[in-house]
Amino acid sequence: MDAHLSPHREHFVQGRRLAYRTAGDEDGEPVVLIHAFASQSTSWAEVAGALARRGFRIIAPDLRGHGRSAWADSYALEDFEQDLIDLLDALQLQRMSLVGHSLGGHLALRLAMRLPERIDRLVIEAAPVPPRDAADALLLKAMQAQPSWWRSAQKLGAARVARLWLLRAFDFRSARTVLPALRSPMPHWWQGLDRVDTPCLLLASHNDGAVTQRIGLLSAQLANASTHYLGSGHRLHTEHVEAFLDVVVPFLTSRAPLHGCICKGARRG
Repeated sequence: MDAHLSPHREHFVQGRRLAYRTAGDEDGEPVVLIHAFASQSTSWAEVAGALARRGFRIIAPDLRGHGRSAWADSYALEDFEQDLIDLLDALQLQRMSLVGHSLGGHLALRLAMRLPERIDRLVIEAAPVPPRDAADALLLKAMQAQPSWWRSAQKLGAARVARLWLLRAFDFRSARTVLPALRSPMPHWWQGLDRVDTPCLLLASHNDGAVTQRIGLLSAQLANASTHYLGSGHRLHTEHVEAFLDVVVPFLTSRAPLHGCICKGARRG
């Protein structure tokens, strides 16, 4: 499955290596694929191949502390965000679409707030919806002791994550910063969503706990979003790749305006 993506390439941000992989025609419309926490660009291989065959130019970075990118002393969400902006600037990407999974979806929304004039379309897959304020944080905590998106990652198996760490493909220290940050109130992030009018496709499964239950809050805050539910689980782009592509490809290729619909895909898995 890795054959759909190029070997790793490197960009250096303040002397630190940020790795990324590519697919497709360099003259195609750019689509940036942003992976989840405790994952890496490899997870996008099948989706990257499918999009490349449809003429898109694919860029799939490894976030800091993940995959072939260097480990860092800081894993603030703002650090991940700035790394991505530096990479987009280095690649001279003036217009692009973003597809982000889980943490990658959260980061894609941050980029849409920072670079609204450069983002054509957003696909946000199974992204955590952080609390708006302290009261909302209590509601989220009561809803689930552990966010479902993190529990789903754990279900992939401790051995798999340990293997990533042994290969220096994942820095466990990042969890100390990333996970508490996504559970803490983010009033400024919520305010920033008001400025996002980029066409946005929100994807969630039927049974992803807090992700499924809170996606409506995110949809209501975005001016130009539609929501689609499909399958089960957390990593839809690998667990339900055909259903994922059936929704995402028309969205990326269409230039028709959205109408805020809520669609339900067939239950699978």
